[in-house]
Amino acid sequence: QDADVVMFVHREEYYHRGEEQAQYAGQAEIIIAKQRNGPVGDIELVWEKDFTRFQNKAPARLDDFDDWNAE
Repeated sequence: QDADVVMFVHREEYYHRGEEQAQYAGQAEIIIAKQRNGPVGDIELVWEKDFTRFQNKAPARLDDFDDWNAE
């Protein structure tokens, strides 16, 4: 009852092993469950395991850049 903000970190990769784990590599989610003076909801982030840090996810329009083929 005294908390202004309650947040959870969820990384689906942590709960899977083997081939399934690779599917979720680098994905993270911050769940804002309670916020006294603001919105609640989920925020998708990128988890950089090698540096033990979270980064903002790139805009969706850049997600398919690797599929682009300059000829």
